[in-house]
Amino acid sequence: MNFLYQAITIASIPLTIGIIPKAASSHAPLVIMSQASSTDFYRRGDDFLENKDYKGAIEAYTQAIKLNPNFAEAYQSRCLARLLIGDYVAALVDCNNAIRIRPNYADAYRIRGTVRLNLKDIKATVTDWQTAANLYNAQGDRENFEYMMNRLKNVQQELQRIQQR
Repeated sequence: MNFLYQAITIASIPLTIGIIPKAASSHAPLVIMSQASSTDFYRRGDDFLENKDYKGAIEAYTQAIKLNPNFAEAYQSRCLARLLIGDYVAALVDCNNAIRIRPNYADAYRIRGTVRLNLKDIKATVTDWQTAANLYNAQGDRENFEYMMNRLKNVQQELQRIQQR
Protein backbone atom coordinates (compact mmCIF):
# COMPACT_ATOMS: atom_id res chain seq x y z
CA MET A 1 0.00 0.00 0.00
CA ASN A 2 2.81 2.30 0.83
CA PHE A 3 4.38 1.57 -2.57
CA LEU A 4 1.15 2.45 -4.38
CA TYR A 5 0.89 5.76 -2.51
CA GLN A 6 4.48 6.64 -3.44
CA ALA A 7 3.82 5.81 -7.10
CA ILE A 8 0.78 8.07 -7.21
CA THR A 9 2.63 10.87 -5.46
CA ILE A 10 5.63 10.60 -7.77
CA ALA A 11 3.43 10.34 -10.83
CA SER A 12 1.50 13.43 -9.83
CA ILE A 13 4.58 15.59 -9.25
CA PRO A 14 5.39 16.11 -12.95
CA LEU A 15 1.81 17.18 -13.59
CA THR A 16 1.92 19.66 -10.78
CA ILE A 17 5.33 20.97 -11.81
CA GLY A 18 4.09 21.20 -15.39
CA ILE A 19 1.04 23.21 -14.37
CA ILE A 20 2.79 25.71 -12.13
CA PRO A 21 5.18 27.16 -14.72
CA LYS A 22 2.38 27.49 -17.26
CA ALA A 23 0.17 29.29 -14.78
CA ALA A 24 3.04 31.49 -13.65
CA SER A 25 4.16 32.29 -17.17
CA SER A 26 0.65 33.14 -18.29
CA HIS A 27 0.48 35.81 -15.58
CA ALA A 28 4.03 37.10 -15.98
CA PRO A 29 3.41 39.28 -19.07
CA LEU A 30 0.51 40.98 -17.31
CA VAL A 31 2.73 41.82 -14.35
CA ILE A 32 5.50 43.09 -16.63
CA MET A 33 3.06 45.15 -18.70
CA SER A 34 1.45 46.73 -15.63
CA GLN A 35 4.90 47.78 -14.38
CA ALA A 36 6.06 49.20 -17.74
CA SER A 37 7.04 52.85 -17.62
CA SER A 38 6.48 55.54 -20.22
CA THR A 39 10.16 55.15 -21.14
CA ASP A 40 9.66 51.39 -21.68
CA PHE A 41 6.81 52.08 -24.11
CA TYR A 42 8.83 54.83 -25.78
CA ARG A 43 11.74 52.45 -26.38
CA ARG A 44 9.34 49.80 -27.66
CA GLY A 45 7.96 52.43 -30.05
CA ASP A 46 11.48 53.19 -31.27
CA ASP A 47 12.00 49.47 -31.95
CA PHE A 48 8.76 49.32 -33.93
CA LEU A 49 9.72 52.47 -35.84
CA GLU A 50 13.14 51.06 -36.68
CA ASN A 51 11.48 47.90 -38.00
CA LYS A 52 9.02 49.98 -40.07
CA ASP A 53 6.03 48.83 -38.00
CA TYR A 54 4.57 52.31 -37.88
CA LYS A 55 1.20 51.31 -36.43
CA GLY A 56 2.95 49.37 -33.65
CA ALA A 57 5.13 52.43 -33.02
CA ILE A 58 2.09 54.69 -32.81
CA GLU A 59 0.43 52.36 -30.30
CA ALA A 60 3.57 52.17 -28.13
CA TYR A 61 4.09 55.95 -28.19
CA THR A 62 0.42 56.43 -27.34
CA GLN A 63 0.91 54.25 -24.25
CA ALA A 64 3.98 56.29 -23.29
CA ILE A 65 1.95 59.50 -23.61
CA LYS A 66 -0.90 58.06 -21.53
CA LEU A 67 1.57 57.34 -18.73
CA ASN A 68 3.35 60.70 -19.14
CA PRO A 69 1.28 63.38 -20.91
CA ASN A 70 4.29 65.74 -20.92
CA PHE A 71 6.60 63.34 -22.80
CA ALA A 72 7.62 65.62 -25.68
CA GLU A 73 9.87 63.00 -27.29
CA ALA A 74 6.98 60.52 -27.46
CA TYR A 75 4.79 63.11 -29.19
CA GLN A 76 7.57 63.93 -31.63
CA SER A 77 8.24 60.26 -32.40
CA ARG A 78 4.54 59.54 -32.83
CA CYS A 79 4.42 62.54 -35.15
CA LEU A 80 7.18 60.96 -37.24
CA ALA A 81 5.41 57.57 -37.34
CA ARG A 82 2.16 59.26 -38.41
CA LEU A 83 4.04 61.24 -41.05
CA LEU A 84 5.46 58.00 -42.44
CA ILE A 85 1.99 56.47 -42.85
CA GLY A 86 0.60 59.66 -44.38
CA ASP A 87 -1.60 60.74 -41.46
CA TYR A 88 -0.49 64.36 -41.75
CA VAL A 89 -3.24 66.01 -39.70
CA ALA A 90 -2.64 63.77 -36.67
CA ALA A 91 1.12 64.17 -37.16
CA LEU A 92 0.74 67.96 -37.07
CA VAL A 93 -1.20 67.74 -33.79
CA ASP A 94 1.53 65.58 -32.25
CA CYS A 95 4.33 67.94 -33.32
CA ASN A 96 2.35 70.89 -31.98
CA ASN A 97 2.07 69.09 -28.63
CA ALA A 98 5.79 68.33 -28.56
CA ILE A 99 6.58 72.00 -29.24
CA ARG A 100 4.04 73.16 -26.65
CA ILE A 101 5.81 71.02 -24.04
CA ARG A 102 9.36 71.87 -25.21
CA PRO A 103 9.39 75.15 -27.14
CA ASN A 104 13.10 74.79 -28.04
CA TYR A 105 12.74 71.25 -29.45
CA ALA A 106 14.53 71.58 -32.80
CA ASP A 107 13.68 68.06 -34.01
CA ALA A 108 9.96 68.71 -33.52
CA TYR A 109 10.16 71.87 -35.64
CA ARG A 110 12.09 69.96 -38.33
CA ILE A 111 9.51 67.19 -38.51
CA ARG A 112 6.56 69.60 -38.28
CA GLY A 113 8.07 71.45 -41.24
CA THR A 114 8.14 68.19 -43.18
CA VAL A 115 4.52 67.48 -42.23
CA ARG A 116 3.57 70.96 -43.43
CA LEU A 117 5.48 70.40 -46.67
CA ASN A 118 3.37 67.29 -47.25
CA LEU A 119 0.29 69.40 -46.53
CA LYS A 120 1.61 71.80 -49.23
CA ASP A 121 1.99 74.67 -46.75
CA ILE A 122 5.40 75.78 -47.96
CA LYS A 123 5.46 79.11 -46.09
CA ALA A 124 4.86 77.31 -42.77
CA THR A 125 7.50 74.76 -43.78
CA VAL A 126 10.06 77.52 -44.26
CA THR A 127 9.16 79.04 -40.88
CA ASP A 128 9.50 75.71 -39.06
CA TRP A 129 12.72 74.74 -40.78
CA GLN A 130 14.23 78.17 -40.13
CA THR A 131 13.28 77.82 -36.45
CA ALA A 132 14.83 74.33 -36.37
CA ALA A 133 18.00 75.62 -38.03
CA ASN A 134 18.26 78.50 -35.54
CA LEU A 135 17.76 76.13 -32.60
CA TYR A 136 20.32 73.65 -33.92
CA ASN A 137 22.79 76.50 -34.38
CA ALA A 138 22.16 77.85 -30.87
CA GLN A 139 22.58 74.34 -29.46
CA GLY A 140 25.89 73.88 -31.28
CA ASP A 141 24.58 71.10 -33.55
CA ARG A 142 26.43 72.03 -36.74
CA GLU A 143 25.51 68.88 -38.64
CA ASN A 144 21.75 69.37 -38.26
CA PHE A 145 22.11 73.13 -38.73
CA GLU A 146 23.80 72.63 -42.10
CA TYR A 147 21.28 69.96 -43.09
CA MET A 148 18.39 72.33 -42.34
CA MET A 149 20.06 75.19 -44.21
CA ASN A 150 20.34 72.99 -47.30
CA ARG A 151 16.72 71.93 -47.02
CA LEU A 152 15.68 75.55 -46.54
CA LYS A 153 17.58 76.61 -49.63
CA ASN A 154 15.77 73.98 -51.71
CA VAL A 155 12.30 74.77 -50.37
CA GLN A 156 12.82 78.53 -50.70
CA GLN A 157 13.71 78.04 -54.36
CA GLU A 158 10.50 76.06 -54.78
CA LEU A 159 8.55 78.82 -53.04
CA GLN A 160 10.02 81.43 -55.39
CA ARG A 161 9.01 79.32 -58.42
CA ILE A 162 5.46 79.07 -57.10
CA GLN A 163 5.26 82.83 -56.45
CA GLN A 164 6.49 83.59 -59.98
CA ARG A 165 3.63 81.66 -61.58
